[in-house]
Parts: sequence; C-alpha cells; structure tokens
Amino acid sequence: MKLGRRTFLGQGTAAAAATSLASPALAQDLAGELDRIRLYDSHEHLTPEKERVRESVDFFGLAAHYLLNDVISAGLTGEALSVVRDAKAPPGKRWAAFEPYWRMARFTGYGQALSIAVRDIYGVEEISGQTLARIDEAIRTRNRPGLYDYVLRERAGIDWCLVDAYWNERPDRLEPEYFLLAQKFDGFVTPASPKDVARLEQVSGVSIQSLAGLKKALAATFERAVRSGMVSVKSTLAYRRELLFHEVSEQDAARDFEAMMQSAVEMPRGFRAQKMRPLRRLEDYMFHQVVRLAEAHRYPFQIHTGLLAGNACFIENTNPNLLANLFHLYPGVKFDLFHIGYPYQEELGVLAKLFPNVHADFCWAHIISPAGSRRTLDEYLETVPVNKILAFGGDYRFPELAYAHARMARRNVVQVLAGKVEAGLFTERQALEVGRLLLRENALALFPPARQSSLVTPGVKTG
Repeated sequence: MKLGRRTFLGQGTAAAAATSLASPALAQDLAGELDRIRLYDSHEHLTPEKERVRESVDFFGLAAHYLLNDVISAGLTGEALSVVRDAKAPPGKRWAAFEPYWRMARFTGYGQALSIAVRDIYGVEEISGQTLARIDEAIRTRNRPGLYDYVLRERAGIDWCLVDAYWNERPDRLEPEYFLLAQKFDGFVTPASPKDVARLEQVSGVSIQSLAGLKKALAATFERAVRSGMVSVKSTLAYRRELLFHEVSEQDAARDFEAMMQSAVEMPRGFRAQKMRPLRRLEDYMFHQVVRLAEAHRYPFQIHTGLLAGNACFIENTNPNLLANLFHLYPGVKFDLFHIGYPYQEELGVLAKLFPNVHADFCWAHIISPAGSRRTLDEYLETVPVNKILAFGGDYRFPELAYAHARMARRNVVQVLAGKVEAGLFTERQALEVGRLLLRENALALFPPARQSSLVTPGVKTG
C-alpha cells in the first residue's frame, strides 16, 4: 500500500520519526498518514480560555509547568529558585539564575516539550538569553481569544480534551464544547476535620452530621457532575496516600467519622502524612462509595498511578498493583490507569493484560520519558490487547505545551509502529489501523463525548 507523505504537524513528526529508524521512508509514510488522525486527548488540566487570556503569561510561566521540576532536580534551589519564581523580577535576572540548570535539563522530555512549543507556536528556534524577550512578546501577542482553537484544534489536531477541572470541586459544565469533564470526588474520601466537612456541605448543598450525611452529599455532588456533562470519574489520591483501599464496614467508618467531628484525631503533616492515615477506615470506605457510584452510573474511572508531579515525592504509594482488589470487586467499572504507572509500567501492563476492565493510559508519559514510552508501547503491543491502550493525554495547564506533547506522542507511535512493520508483525495497513485505535478510537469508545446516563439507578447498594 502506498501511503501519502502529507504531515499534519508540519515538518516535525515525519522527519523526527525517520531519523531513528533503519527505513526512514517507511516511517515518513506512516507519519504522513498518522498525522491526519484527529486526536482524543485523554487528560488535560487546561483552564478556561477566558481565564488564560486574562493572565500575564511569559516564558517562565510555561517553564513552571513540569520543566521547572527537572531544573530543580538539576540543582536550582534557594535564592536562585526564588528569583526564577518571582514574576516581578527583571527577566534578565531570572534568566541568569535559570540558565545554568536549564542547560542540564533541556534534553529531558519536559525540556523537549518546552522547546517544541516555543519553536512551533511562537517561531523562536532557540531558547536563550538573547531570544527571551522575543519569546515573551510572541506569547503576549498570541494570548487572546481564539488561542485554544488555534493551538489545540488547528495545530495539534485534537478533537476532544478530557479535562480534570481541579480548580472546581463543585462540578460545572466546561467550555468550549470539545472540553469534556473528568470530575474528582477525592474531597469526600479524605475529610480530616469539621472544617473540611463544612466545605463539603457548601459544595454539595447537603447537611453532613454523620457518615450517612457524607454519603448523601457525595451522591448529590455526583449527580450534579452527571448533569454537568461528566464523562469520567477521576482520582489523584496517590498524591496523598497509598492506593490500597480495603473493604471496611460501615460501623468502622462511622467511628472514624465521629472521631473526626469531635476533633479527636491529630492529622500528620508532610512526609508522615503519606504513610500515617488515622482516618484510614473512613477513607477506604468512602473511596469504595465513589467506585460504586461509578459502577451504578456506568462511568469509567481514571486513576493517577506512578510518578508524582514535583520533587522529592514518595513514589511507592503509587504502584498500580495496589489497586488490584478493586478490579476484582468491580468488574463492571472500566479503570483507566494513568501515566502507564511509570516507573511501574510493567506491572500496569500485566494488569491490563489480565483484567478486562483495566486500560493503560500514556497520558503524561511521553514527556516523562520519551524513550521509556517507546519501549513500553513496543512491549504493550505484544502483551496487551490493542483496544486497551490509550496513547495520548497532554496533562498540561497550557495549550502550547499540550500541542508539544501531542507532537511527541505522535512521533513515538510512528517510531514504534514502523518498527513493528519492519519486524514483520504488522503490515502497513495494520499499523495504520492500530495507530488510529491508539490515538483516537480507544479513548472515544471509553469516554464517548455525548454519553447519556441516568441520574438514579434503582436498587444500588451503597452501604
């Protein structure tokens, strides 16, 4: 089959894919066809455009999302870090503090994404002290209504973005229409004080005087999310605790709730909070309530696993294997496990292979480790049924960087599929079919944009 060589993403994807393969022509042909595929982006943190264009965004604002973590890892600390974070400091002073460590971090996945965004969206080939003013001016000029359509729809080729509206604990419908809601209910799982309970009363509009009230408030908020167009349930509890959620009796959960309301529990802080959970029984019980609501309303459930954003994080809590009891208990819930569980990607692959209700999601992964993502996709394609793999989610606050991640994801998919063709595992036509599943169709099947859900399913046991 003769494939066309048109590249939807300009000069980057086909050329980059071709350079690392024995058969550049094959990679270029595959890239030309796969670049035509309109993406389903399984995970973003994009704020509403009307808020973005009111912000004063500059180069260091873009660099703060993820790349700064690698720059800190390279050694940027103390007063120099404070200068870089100070938006009121002169740009030259900020660059002088930033530049030595940027040079050490510029080749990581985060560094690559920032460079791609600056080059492709803002037309500046190199990030340097000499180009910083030009980059900032280009960002200011582009920062106006229409930015999202231009960057996401036109340049990145994204049809839908599944957005974790982390800033909004009370669910609301998202705009524009291609932003789809992934709603978190973690606040109902981990209340730690009467103050937290009062906040949940404001969120839900339900009085909470007991465990039964907390469950009623959760159900009311879940129903509001359904009415607001939610297409997936989401949890990021791995940032706060380990991912093992035991089955707990209602009586034991109620005892924890009563102790909390009496302010009889001292909550640990910082590192200790990752391991010491004095309200563990309440948390475990309420998490199962969230899963049961997802099951009752037939919603997929996205769960953060693996690497945590930031520095010096406690990764052990995030191993996807800790979730295995949920896959047994709730076979009707489709679990979408984020970030390929990196660095536990092999464990996640085994789970996706064994459990019909477990899906492997590469969101964030291509910028965490581009090479690791290629190796993992190469393995998954011969381990996991191909309908269980989602190849792209940008996981950014900024559309420019989501675009860059989309570029990197397409490039990785092309490289891996071209290798499978060369090895004789796929024909070129099969490679295109698989590419379409990975980049669009699998996410579309799991998170249909126009899904219809009943608000109440009679006979659902939630105790």
